[in-house]
Amino acid sequence: MIEFLEATFTPNPAPVGLISASDVALEAGASEQQAVVFIAASWNMAETFTGRAYRGIASGEVLVRAHDPHEYRWPRYPFPDIITAEVWSDHLRGWDPVQVAYRGGYLDLCAGQMYRLVQAPTPPVDPMPQHVVQAVFNLAVYQLIQQPARREFKSQTMQDTTVTREAVMGVLYGSGAGALLASEVRK
Repeated sequence: MIEFLEATFTPNPAPVGLISASDVALEAGASEQQAVVFIAASWNMAETFTGRAYRGIASGEVLVRAHDPHEYRWPRYPFPDIITAEVWSDHLRGWDPVQVAYRGGYLDLCAGQMYRLVQAPTPPVDPMPQHVVQAVFNLAVYQLIQQPARREFKSQTMQDTTVTREAVMGVLYGSGAGALLASEVRK
């Protein structure tokens, strides 16, 4: 059982050219600056939902303490090639390097030790799966459309067609990104 867990990951920048900010802005009726911000947020959401690091990880650190001997699974996939482990030493009043068995994303932790685990950088997924790119696009557009300032309309009329908010609620209920990313979720 894990007593304490704190993870800090810094992803690589969002891939450039996969999603056009101007396309997202045009689709959502927003500015390009807003689209850039929401695309970055959508990459974070997609990676959090699936547990995968599509952009790759520039740096990652996990502080963990296990109550009992524990086989700990690294929280980000793809797993790094190298993980450096250190144990807190009250005697040294600092971190002391230690060898920890690491295989295929799993580490063997001893009971009662506070570990600092640091991963080697991982590259972005190449080629990026098209359904992941589509999911990020859908999430960005959906978030831009569903901003609080835009939810206030009751109806829109364009030529001879009137669309009420209630009529399009089924379409706006979800972006569909969850269905696109469901096959990427790790067990």
